Amino acid sequence: MEKQEIQSLESHLLEGHSARAIYGYMRMIKLYLKYQGEEQAKTAVYSQIVDYIGVLRQQSMHPKTIMSHLYSIKMYYQWLVNSGQRDDHPCRDLYLKDKIDKSIPVDSLYTKKELEDLLSSFAGHLPLMRRRDTVVLSLLVHQAVTNLELIELKVSDIDLQKGTLNLRGCIKTQPRVLPLKAEQIMLFNNYIQYCRPLFLRRNSEARPEDLEAFILSRKGNKMCPTALCGIFRKPLANGQKITMQKIRQSAIVHLLRSGKDLRIVQAFTGHKQISSVEAYRQTGMEELKTAIERLHPLQ
Repeated sequence: MEKQEIQSLESHLLEGHSARAIYGYMRMIKLYLKYQGEEQAKTAVYSQIVDYIGVLRQQSMHPKTIMSHLYSIKMYYQWLVNSGQRDDHPCRDLYLKDKIDKSIPVDSLYTKKELEDLLSSFAGHLPLMRRRDTVVLSLLVHQAVTNLELIELKVSDIDLQKGTLNLRGCIKTQPRVLPLKAEQIMLFNNYIQYCRPLFLRRNSEARPEDLEAFILSRKGNKMCPTALCGIFRKPLANGQKITMQKIRQSAIVHLLRSGKDLRIVQAFTGHKQISSVEAYRQTGMEELKTAIERLHPLQ
């Protein structure tokens, strides 16, 4: 696509989506155009798009990912219609019926001791980044924040005097104010006073969002999703991979197992629907069944 066309398409996507979201949509659209060929894609019909979905299925993609690809393709053709390059939308009425498993794999989450050990003995990159990463890990374990909430967190959202954390919420979570743990006060103060300014020094052209952001990249920029997820590359002692979503999910499960009411956990984690929290619950019989299946000699 020519530069002017890319700009026009991105402007179309920005009408209903954030700048952060369109990066992923544009990537999927470019993959589709590469497969079909740009000129062929502009005139593609329903059957050709269905064939492409079939190709994605052959790659063993998760159903949710395939749906995102189709959504991106639909937006591409809507742009063609809006810009007068097509009279019809070839896949407006194409919907996938894949069943998405939304259950939480509770039995594979981190134990409370694994989270405590991870927090107390985390050894990441160089000292400066290790201190920042410990702050990130602390927020995941103690406040169960989401990746997006971490990225959007501002220095002004941290009130060390009151010992509170102001989370503004995002697409999937509600705004909320959470208490900080006593050990987080000194940790955050050290990061704000000494570590964060060193990151900013590396950014000679800091934007307003960089100056406001609480968590910064090694170059002093506001964090992006890719850089944030790359923090925990080293696995646990047992070889288990560390993921930020899994840490949040584990923290939620431990809150429920400690006897906290569903509504309290919902308010704490920011879930918009109580059913999202209920997905983390396991009855005693389910826990027993999980343990038996995991330890069975024939597994």
